[in-house]
Amino acid sequence: MIRAPRPEGQAAKERARGSRILVVEDEPTVAQLIADVLGEEGHSVDTILDSRQGLDLARARRYDLVICDLRMPHLDGRAFYRQLAHDENPLQHRLIFVTGDTLAPRTVDFLQRCGLPYLAKPFLVEELKEVVARSLAATSGIPPSSLDLMEREAPRGHEHSPPRDWKRYET
Repeated sequence: MIRAPRPEGQAAKERARGSRILVVEDEPTVAQLIADVLGEEGHSVDTILDSRQGLDLARARRYDLVICDLRMPHLDGRAFYRQLAHDENPLQHRLIFVTGDTLAPRTVDFLQRCGLPYLAKPFLVEELKEVVARSLAATSGIPPSSLDLMEREAPRGHEHSPPRDWKRYET
């Protein structure tokens, strides 16, 4: 049997499958949604509701990516990021923030300074998949040109009308 070569975008997606992802989110329903979606995409996902325990896991285990809420009790996303940077943990560059606070100047300033991707709550399931695929591709050395055009576009919150068949998460 002769197989046709796969398009580069498809190959990049397949290489990213099976990644280990840590979700640090204090809202159980949001954490479960993220875990379910990424599990369906073929990733191995650990979820933790306590950010301090999440930091311990990030230090002790190998993860390809961390998805972290910005506003949490005890240790917020900013402090989580700063601690990873202080530890010189490579996960400081493989982090996606989730936040419902994108209008606050302090949040906007932090997100711009750190330059890491983020999802604004409420987000579309497809936006989650896209930002995770882009982040995994970026950290695996896959050139951005190998991703589909849709995956290269940054999630834009609610500036566009979602297709009707997309699942929507709302806080």
